[in-house]
Amino acid sequence: MGEDGAHIRLKLDTREPIALSDFVSEFVGIGNQFEKFIARERPELRAESEIYIKEVRSGCIEADLVAWLAPNASGLFSASLSAIDIIDKGQILTKFVEDMGSKLGRYFKRGGRATGVTKSDLLDFMKTTKAIANDPNGSAKLEAATFEDGERKVKATFQFTTPEARRAEDEIARHRKELEATTGDTQRALLRFVRPSVEAGKPGKKGGERGIIESLHHRALPILYVSDMAEQRMLHEKMQLQGNVFRALFDVTLNVEMSSSGRPLAYRITDVHAVLDDDESDLIDPQ
Repeated sequence: MGEDGAHIRLKLDTREPIALSDFVSEFVGIGNQFEKFIARERPELRAESEIYIKEVRSGCIEADLVAWLAPNASGLFSASLSAIDIIDKGQILTKFVEDMGSKLGRYFKRGGRATGVTKSDLLDFMKTTKAIANDPNGSAKLEAATFEDGERKVKATFQFTTPEARRAEDEIARHRKELEATTGDTQRALLRFVRPSVEAGKPGKKGGERGIIESLHHRALPILYVSDMAEQRMLHEKMQLQGNVFRALFDVTLNVEMSSSGRPLAYRITDVHAVLDDDESDLIDPQ
């Protein structure tokens, strides 16, 4: 690696032995995210990486991910490569670990979501937490480090424990479902509730609410909320409503969950925009 070798070190402390597939998944997820990070932040470069096992002892594995950064065909001249290695690589790896920690760290809290991520990103995050989530009492630490005058200097650190990894798995799975629900065609329509909520709805699950959208389907369908935010906004609008909630029309953005045969199954509410109360809804032609 060399004394000027900037690198990323992953340290896994576990109570139980780590399955090889889980260990490999950790680095696959991190490696994928690093390549995406370079493509996004430094498009003039291309990234390659290799894993080196540094130390294995009872309950602990340390491994280094050593990254090579080279110019793209349309990027820098090869003469600049040494400058990239020595001057810039440490800063790039430091920023990557900070970025990774910021995004993945959001899923350690209930309802946490990183912005601008894709389903592919969420799959990488799931791989990164897998080994620790499967251990009864483990932890992982990701470091960006360089060597200065022969001494290893840690520039950025990100770590998490088994409870955090398990929470992340749950929240990541929920976020994937939310993205899947919103990747289909969305539309804006007027929704009318036809009976009260029997139980509090949960994101992605059918609660007691049913509603009808006459422009889409003649029968009432179950109401699903894609996110906690959408559900809370609907609850707020209902509480602010002065008239009869079952006569009001709710201006919403949604997509329709369909069966394999094309039959509408439920309305998935992604956003609530406005409410027309009793008097206003009387002015609207239902046709």
